[in-house]
Amino acid sequence: MPSRLRGNKKPEGHSRVDRMTASPVRVVILCVAVLVISASGGILIGKIFEPFESAPEIQAVSALAAPMTTPTVEPITRRETLMPESPFTYNEYPVETPERAKIVPETLPVYEAAPDEPSVEMPAWKRYAALSPPLEGRPLIAIVIDDVGLSHRRVEELIDLPALLTLAFLPYAPALQGKVELVRQSGNEVMLHLPMEPTDHHVDPGPNALLTSLSKEDLRARTIRNLDSFEGYVGVNNHMGSRFTADGEAMAVVMDIMAERGLLFLDSKTTSASTGYRLAIERGMPSVKRDIFFVHVIEEAAILKQLAEVEATAERAGVVIAIGHPHPATIRVLQKWLPEAKKKGFLFVPVSAVPALTFKG
Repeated sequence: MPSRLRGNKKPEGHSRVDRMTASPVRVVILCVAVLVISASGGILIGKIFEPFESAPEIQAVSALAAPMTTPTVEPITRRETLMPESPFTYNEYPVETPERAKIVPETLPVYEAAPDEPSVEMPAWKRYAALSPPLEGRPLIAIVIDDVGLSHRRVEELIDLPALLTLAFLPYAPALQGKVELVRQSGNEVMLHLPMEPTDHHVDPGPNALLTSLSKEDLRARTIRNLDSFEGYVGVNNHMGSRFTADGEAMAVVMDIMAERGLLFLDSKTTSASTGYRLAIERGMPSVKRDIFFVHVIEEAAILKQLAEVEATAERAGVVIAIGHPHPATIRVLQKWLPEAKKKGFLFVPVSAVPALTFKG
């Protein structure tokens, strides 16, 4: 009996396993328990790591559903985008700091040619011309204000005047393109006021002025530099130039370049010996001459007297081109005179719309 019991004794360490696996029911219970424990552990681990990553598909949907946010940008004022005011102090118009700043639009309108007249073939004097009202057979007045650009405030005051004007910008004025676009958006016309040598050698016409002492190569280089200073102008009129415009050989170099660019030429007639108008006509350029300069004396009474002559010339000839400068007195007088002139039946037009523009032939 004792020997039989010893022979049936099982090895130590296997008795518990044998008892659990001896019944199929117990095996099933064991397997189910293992599965439950495994599933619970997986869920717990997923919850722990869920904040750190998510499936790519969920991330994509979340990105689409999230509201678009735009970073806060402080408004950029016109003053902040402008170059420093002109350092040149020899000009008779003082350099001023604008009293008020305007917000610069992010984009500026593109001035394009009509669909049936491609801009690549259209001359600049047509492409950048201001819209003119129907002429209607009324006496026409083209007011040109030159020496523009050194003062931002003056530009704003001029475009606030109650009539269509042509503003001629000095090519060395600061931040030209922004001012030019401001003028064009207001419906006014733009020209380039090209510095040229005066007879009085004590008067400085400005940097990169065209001088009779320059070689043809230097004249071409300076002319191109000035003409490239900004865009959007219909043509050119001379700033000073009583000596230079009288030199036909020097002027021919300049007029050739302007003709190639499709510009019109307004002869300011600072001298009766000017060759500009004749040379422009020979090259087939639209050209016209100034009739009246109405700010010889910078006093309101004197300016009004000259403007009366402008009216008389317009009634007599049908059209007149009058040039003035952007003095405060000039602007004050124009604010009063322009509405009265309109009531009298005068029509204000840009230079590009003047019927007296003369072409070759």
